[in-house]
Amino acid sequence: MKNKVLVDFEVIENLTKLDKKNLIERALKLSEEVGEVSEAILSYSNACGCGYKNKDKKDVIEECLDVIIVATSLISQVSDNDVDEKLVEELYSKKINKWKQKSEE
Repeated sequence: MKNKVLVDFEVIENLTKLDKKNLIERALKLSEEVGEVSEAILSYSNACGCGYKNKDKKDVIEECLDVIIVATSLISQVSDNDVDEKLVEELYSKKINKWKQKSEE
């Protein structure tokens, strides 16, 4: 089994404190990052009119990681930079199990 990539909430909390975006600005930043994932995928898949940007798998992965970082920062900010990691793990497991259940139907 492959190793898990873990989110370091301590690092995210510290960076969230330094970054002065409010919750709305950070949520809009997440939306921007999702758009960049879409752009990278369109280029990577050579969609009509998008292939010229020459994005590759690494670009798609980098953009997805930006989404994860900003989303994690949102979790930190809404938790007043004191993330309940046990709660996050519990909710994560619940979401994964729901996805698994839906996929097996």
